Amino acid sequence: MTRSRLRRTAPWWLMGAVFLFSGCASLSPFAPEAPSERVSQLWQQHAQTVRAQTDWTLSARIAAHSEDDGWNGKLYWQQERGTYQVSFNAPFGQGGLQLDGGPQQVEMRTSDGQTTVAADVESLLFQQLGWRLPLNSLRYWVRGVPVPTSKKAPLLAFDEEGRLAHLQQSHWKIEYPAYRQVDGLMLPRKVYLENGELSVRLVIDRWESGDNSGH
Repeated sequence: MTRSRLRRTAPWWLMGAVFLFSGCASLSPFAPEAPSERVSQLWQQHAQTVRAQTDWTLSARIAAHSEDDGWNGKLYWQQERGTYQVSFNAPFGQGGLQLDGGPQQVEMRTSDGQTTVAADVESLLFQQLGWRLPLNSLRYWVRGVPVPTSKKAPLLAFDEEGRLAHLQQSHWKIEYPAYRQVDGLMLPRKVYLENGELSVRLVIDRWESGDNSGH
């Protein structure tokens, strides 16, 4: 993605932002190894519990950078089964956008009052921002589990507690440097993603479960 392409497609409030995190180098490659029986059992229990919680909310700091552009802001995501509301807000009152979507349609509203409706959220984001964020997959990745409907089996690596440490799926590499406890369940505190064209860093400041108990 070139700078000129991004300036033609992205709204003004995303331009000129300072990249939020240092250490923008590519994610380290990993070689998946067969987990021990203990780790495998812990992972199966953990993944089953995470997937069973279909309603959740998170607030995070998000930063992204391509070869020669970077921006940062705030991310708010509320998921209720198959429907979602996702908001991106740039710093210093520079504006933002909100996505309200479900399986069949997504509506995007920008801070300057523009509304766009489309069937595909990823294409809509690309048209508006000039980069492709895999929002449908991120719904799972941000919670530390792979997308369950993927045609190709993902590559997985685990920590000693049976949680994902590394994931490779759909041409994206994902790292999980830190977790935090939320209602007795360990959920990611940091999520790093990269696909060769775009790097994304998420620092999740707050998780809420479906019962609205925040952490």
